[in-house]
Amino acid sequence: MFEQITGHQQNKEFLERFLNREERPHALLFYGPEGIGKCLLAKEFARAFLCHGTLPGKRPCNQCESCRLLNFETGNYAHPDYLYFDPMTDEEQEKKKTKIISVSQIRSLIRQAAFGPTLSKHKICIINEADTMNQEAANSLLKLLEEPPDKWFFILVATSVSRLLPTILSRVIQVRFTPLTVEETKKVLLEKGIPEAEADLLAHLSDGSLGQALRFREERILDYRNTALKYVAEFPMQAPMSYLLQEDYFSDVIPSAGGNEQLQQFTAMIVSLLRDLLFVKNGLAEQAFNIDALSQLRKIAGKWDAGRLHQAVEAAQEASAAAARRANTKSVLDNMTFKINACCEGRV
Repeated sequence: MFEQITGHQQNKEFLERFLNREERPHALLFYGPEGIGKCLLAKEFARAFLCHGTLPGKRPCNQCESCRLLNFETGNYAHPDYLYFDPMTDEEQEKKKTKIISVSQIRSLIRQAAFGPTLSKHKICIINEADTMNQEAANSLLKLLEEPPDKWFFILVATSVSRLLPTILSRVIQVRFTPLTVEETKKVLLEKGIPEAEADLLAHLSDGSLGQALRFREERILDYRNTALKYVAEFPMQAPMSYLLQEDYFSDVIPSAGGNEQLQQFTAMIVSLLRDLLFVKNGLAEQAFNIDALSQLRKIAGKWDAGRLHQAVEAAQEASAAAARRANTKSVLDNMTFKINACCEGRV
């Protein structure tokens, strides 16, 4: 069952047993890193849960009316007993492009909770990225979970459990998802027609997140990585400011206008490369993410002390966090460059 979903075998077996139980809790929480298939498995479980088939292990049957009306491959979402909520742009913070599950969405769900199933034995509701709920939305959902409507079932999908109310956590069964292996990620990428060398690198860079690997390819992450590798190789710099002016703040990769997402990608690659230098320095090169650049990383590692590398990683992480807060590109690059250079020279 759920063979089309890569990995997560223990979770699949749990869900198969869950389907066959007579009595079930009314809510599950799927949680784990972003992009590893949590929501995909939630959707396939919904198909099996609503399916009219009766043969054990043969749900979804792909033949009944329920399976016809809820078919993600054909794009049919017409099943009356299936509800799905994704984060929407918060109108008050639209300039920041903040995505949240809003209270209006939860109130819409509450209104629909007055109605029972019409086609299948149950209704099922998936709330994706439930950890983006604001306080008001979370409190409204809590009331629904405290007194769940008859024959309703909920699946919350989240990256961070800590951002959910403890009272919500107490009313769901938590199902933890772990990252895919490099081999599992690479297998899917190869099935999508990605060349083997590129698939291997993306599988390592994404750290078990298939969604991340696909985004990396779409966003040409290797362009950022190659620029970041050139940047890291420059340390220690005799004149950091001269280097920054000469590079014109990496304008070929990070445009001066609207470049915050690019800045986030670039700083993330700096963090990745500095961590890999730590692996190389400590004789753990097999754990590196940037496997295609190991020969260059070994040369660069010779200029570094392991303790100073730890400090440099922290400086790069601070820059990455500042980029995520949409700080000024010039300030982020200035501060990161001077701090990493001071780490390399042992002045921190």
